[in-house]
Amino acid sequence: MALDWFDANDAENFGKSLAQFFIQNIPLRSEGVPNNALSKQFETVDKMYLQIDQFKADHKLNIYKKSKLGSAFKFELAAAGYEPTFVDQVTKGLIQKL
Repeated sequence: MALDWFDANDAENFGKSLAQFFIQNIPLRSEGVPNNALSKQFETVDKMYLQIDQFKADHKLNIYKKSKLGSAFKFELAAAGYEPTFVDQVTKGLIQKL
């Protein structure tokens, strides 16, 4: 059905859950920069990529759904206090992986 094209609830929820996973595994320092060793950051991103691959296998993502997923992820990180430039970079990587 054509309206399924606009049903992005699953994508938005997944974007939020990815952001929460990121926030839990890479907490902030006071100035909005992640406070973890680089190896921990790479490990977290690798785990996120595995989750993304699984989600893509189970869901057909069109451009609208990818946008909603990315926006949900970005706004969750921004609301958690991450530095805007960092949020943009991480979100760009997420979108490229989609």
